[in-house]
Amino acid sequence: MEIILGSASEGRKKIFSKHFKNFSVVKSEIDEEKTLKELGIYKTNPVFVAMYLSYKKAEDIVKKLEKTEPFLLFTFDTVVVHQGDIKFKPSNKEEARKWLLCYKNDFQEIITGYTIFSSEKSIFVVGHDKCTVYFKNVSDEKINKYIDSNPVEMWSGGIAIEIAKDFFNIIEGTIESIIGVPMNKLKKDLSTLGYNLDQIS
Repeated sequence: MEIILGSASEGRKKIFSKHFKNFSVVKSEIDEEKTLKELGIYKTNPVFVAMYLSYKKAEDIVKKLEKTEPFLLFTFDTVVVHQGDIKFKPSNKEEARKWLLCYKNDFQEIITGYTIFSSEKSIFVVGHDKCTVYFKNVSDEKINKYIDSNPVEMWSGGIAIEIAKDFFNIIEGTIESIIGVPMNKLKKDLSTLGYNLDQIS
């Protein structure tokens, strides 16, 4: 069974390498802004947004793949929610700086939508996981150093918790889910589909 990760995220690749001996990477080419417009009034619902984007990424990849052997495809989308506002990827470092300074001494929700596609069963399974973190009273100097030293424009909410783990207390959820792979949820859904992670990894 071929395992395909539909994401170019380095964090997700590292997590997949822990759970799967072999996997390939195929990136979706959807226009996320255009795709979000399809949600209409639901584009303000972070769970709907994350799940829908993960599904559309999977749909896009499946259309492009020409596989004769069975495969499992996994796609993801992660958003950060702060004070009711959905934070996608910041457009530049200054926007990321503004966001992170506002995060201080406050809670954020990190929501990851995921889609599993089984070619063997021709079925999409869509789900989500929600984590809560508390952003500590981090000094402006540390925040600025983190932003200036990292490609924060690539990360939802400007956050890469595996790099800035000292900035946060995890209130609910797992590191893997916060990075963008809710493995516990994936295992349950794979089991429902009739797959054992130990057998396919």
